[in-house]
Amino acid sequence: MSQAELREELSGNRSEPLLPIEKKLIGWSLTIGLVLLLALALFNRFVPATF
Repeated sequence: MSQAELREELSGNRSEPLLPIEKKLIGWSLTIGLVLLLALALFNRFVPATF
């Protein structure tokens, strides 16, 4: 596949809007990640790792 064909193929792709369920999944994933990061930070603050 030549550069021109590849460029033409990529320029023809249109992005589709996210479905409502996809938006919810992204929101839940980010929320769970932030909550777990906060829990880890608090756990490390009160129970520091000593070697």
